[in-house]
Amino acid sequence: MNDSVFNLEEKVKSWDWDYYHPIAQYYYDRAIPTMLRLMEVEPGATVLDAGCGPGVHSIRVVRENCRVCAVDVSQTMLQEAETRVEHAGMNHAVEFQKEDLTNLSFEDSSFQYVFSWGVIIHVPDIEKALDELIRVVAPGGKLALYVTNKTAWDHKVESFARFLFRKPLSGQKSLPMGNGVLYDMHGEKLWVWQIDEAALTKYLETRGFLRIHHVVGGFTEIQRRVGGVPRRLLLRLNNLYYRLKLPLVMRLLTYSFLRKQAKQSVSWIQEVKCAASWISCDWTK
Repeated sequence: MNDSVFNLEEKVKSWDWDYYHPIAQYYYDRAIPTMLRLMEVEPGATVLDAGCGPGVHSIRVVRENCRVCAVDVSQTMLQEAETRVEHAGMNHAVEFQKEDLTNLSFEDSSFQYVFSWGVIIHVPDIEKALDELIRVVAPGGKLALYVTNKTAWDHKVESFARFLFRKPLSGQKSLPMGNGVLYDMHGEKLWVWQIDEAALTKYLETRGFLRIHHVVGGFTEIQRRVGGVPRRLLLRLNNLYYRLKLPLVMRLLTYSFLRKQAKQSVSWIQEVKCAASWISCDWTK
């Protein structure tokens, strides 16, 4: 996995502006506890945050009386996460480790609970990353994924605008799992997968997982490209969309929850956001 863009200080600073605006905290403060509840995480249990970034979700998991193993491919992100966790007074509950999601150092079945929030979509070899996450989930364990949705209206609007202004994306790639494109970010290339939910579900089911929930998430990420009043309005729309659990039409983000079963017996949970998706799986003996 090419992690150069995530090692840029500019990227770490821009992450807060892009994703963690104060208005967006309403969404995250509810979505993370909901994720843990649907995964049936027991108090005191250790949760793997696969791709922890600046650590904001690891902190939220600790607030729910859990411990966290927080891993990321970027040393810059890990340092930022450690600083934030220390500032929150949670050093005792979070262990940090530099890891590549396509080649995790953990033993098979190391974790009962694993989540990856908006991370595997940035891994070009997404199938390898998924296989590694699958490998480290213990029998009976749960996996939660948060990914972008291929059919989201965001992508349709962007495609039309790029066609209109003749600004095509580069490095496009198609797999049964979805479509991948390269975006320019701070002079580096950032890979983004637009996921086909049905294909992702099938991929995980054939590897011993069953979706057990599919829940609405947020609505759009267009607010990342605008400022001022339009940005605030779109952020509030995301909060409203999540709170009301509106229909899963034209969603951008989805959550899926899956349970890892023994052999081919399967069960999983999926929570959906118009722009992205979250899956939780369960595997029981």
